[in-house]
Amino acid sequence: MSFDKGSSNYDIHSKLQKETMENLLSLYLHELTKEKKISLLDLGCGTGSFSKKISEKICLNEIHLLDISERMIKKAKLKFKNKKTFFYQCDFDSFDSFFDHDLIVSNMSLHWSKNLIKLIGKILENVVEGSIILISFPNSKSLNNLTRSQKKFFNTFPNVNELRILLKRYKFKYCINEIEHKFKYENLLSFLIDLKKVGANVSNKESFIYKDVFSLRRNKSNILANFKISYIFIRKTK
Repeated sequence: MSFDKGSSNYDIHSKLQKETMENLLSLYLHELTKEKKISLLDLGCGTGSFSKKISEKICLNEIHLLDISERMIKKAKLKFKNKKTFFYQCDFDSFDSFFDHDLIVSNMSLHWSKNLIKLIGKILENVVEGSIILISFPNSKSLNNLTRSQKKFFNTFPNVNELRILLKRYKFKYCINEIEHKFKYENLLSFLIDLKKVGANVSNKESFIYKDVFSLRRNKSNILANFKISYIFIRKTK
């Protein structure tokens, strides 16, 4: 698995993930309760950095970390040496126990879902009153400065407007912010190599043609990769 291979270097090379983590907390930390102990669920936790950061800011009664990668879970276990932290190696698309948690978070992971809108809909249906959902993901406006031939090497990202439509069906308080992150690369190949360092070098496109990878070495143009990140806060009200 790609993320298993990327786990050893993830904390070193996950610059974008670190930036989005800090932005999520900067935007919405004031919304998180500090008056009671709460149960946190981290979907696609990676090495557990986001949950670790949250645990330093607010009082958590329990921490539940979930990731599909066995090696990511092993890395996360090194950050938490207590009996109140629980680990699950599974796909978040097949997870169902959302009602057990007061705070559900996911930093730069849910766009790997087979159906993001369906997954968030399932979460909204199952959380209890007062629960908070805090997530970030690259949206469909990401990498819009690449050419069509360059884009074929990258995943498609969720359309945040579809999420807005979903949220309007529920009487939840929510806020959506967008921040653009830009990274420069010497060429397309160096961009893909950088993604490989954290395990994000896999495609969710069924039509992806691997023989086209040979054309990468002929592409010498500089790349300015822009990621439009959606930062989302949701609280279930009455």
